[in-house]
Amino acid sequence: SRSTSAVLLEFGSTGSHAALFAREMGLPCISGLADLVASVPDGAEILVDADTGTATIHPGDRQRVTFREDVERKEEASRSAREHALSPSLTKDDVAISVVANVGCRDDTQLAMSNGADGVGLYRIEQAYLGRVEPPDAEELFGEMFKTLEPALGKAVCVRLLDIGADKPLPFMKFLAESNPSLGRRGIRMLREYPELLETQLRTVLKLAGEFDMSILVPMVTLPEDMAVVKERLGQLGRELQISTLPKLGAMIETPAAALSAGEITAHADFLSFGTNDLTQYVFAADRENAAVEGYFHDAADAIFRLLRITRDDAPGVPLSMCGELASRPEHSARLLGCGIRTFSIAPPLIPVIKEAIRESYCGALPDW
Repeated sequence: SRSTSAVLLEFGSTGSHAALFAREMGLPCISGLADLVASVPDGAEILVDADTGTATIHPGDRQRVTFREDVERKEEASRSAREHALSPSLTKDDVAISVVANVGCRDDTQLAMSNGADGVGLYRIEQAYLGRVEPPDAEELFGEMFKTLEPALGKAVCVRLLDIGADKPLPFMKFLAESNPSLGRRGIRMLREYPELLETQLRTVLKLAGEFDMSILVPMVTLPEDMAVVKERLGQLGRELQISTLPKLGAMIETPAAALSAGEITAHADFLSFGTNDLTQYVFAADRENAAVEGYFHDAADAIFRLLRITRDDAPGVPLSMCGELASRPEHSARLLGCGIRTFSIAPPLIPVIKEAIRESYCGALPDW
């Protein structure tokens, strides 16, 4: 809602889907506030500083003044970033970095383009499937996807294949109850069991490739075979439809196994994209929806950066991108560049800020962190 100024969550961690959704809307958000509903009275005034994770209930006059001064400083910095948002992102040593958007609907894409996005780095197509009794056919899916991506005509767009599991059940699929959906059938694991869904998506993307500079991202890759299955079917459809130039195929690196198997996976992939939200969840065995283990969920920990460097070193010359929350935090932009990340895919409201952070950073001159 446009009347919403901030979001406070009683349950969930900073990496939870609810927290990410709030940030993608450009709203300050603090999660994991125990007993929030019971302890905060209706109509209470609250100052929310999501940068420090502080919510001040019933603030005093001096706290209000200090808070307002801080907000004005941040708004000025944001205005300055937006003024330069349409300019390219060149590092201090003149390396061009692509800053693209994570989108789920047409409004997201429109906002991304107005904020200076170089394209769409992650199009989540789940919205075209949720709430349906029957899955969309290729024609319906094409219409929905074209509508969402149309504001990005002329720019590169990357479509993530359907990423669902037992935590996001669809009426037309037979789900077995899973005690831990995060460790069950998700992403490409589910699509391998429902090849007709995979085929519809690939056919639709091939049709869209006549309108866009298109690439495909495969979610929840764990084994090289996960990519081999998609590459083989994409090639078969290309030959059937007499399409000589196929969209580039990328693997999402969001499991430790994928990060440690990058050399084998790139035999079937043209690029790799780190999904650090899930990667962090699996590295630290900390459910991103569970605030009780939020102390273990640290996506900027050395362990995560070590996996980034291992992947870079094991897949030399392979383009690396990042579509996780870590990419949207400017304080880590320089370190990510040093790990070989050359495409940052982030929420549309954050594009100007990340572009500014990149312009203040180096690529080649950075040490190996």
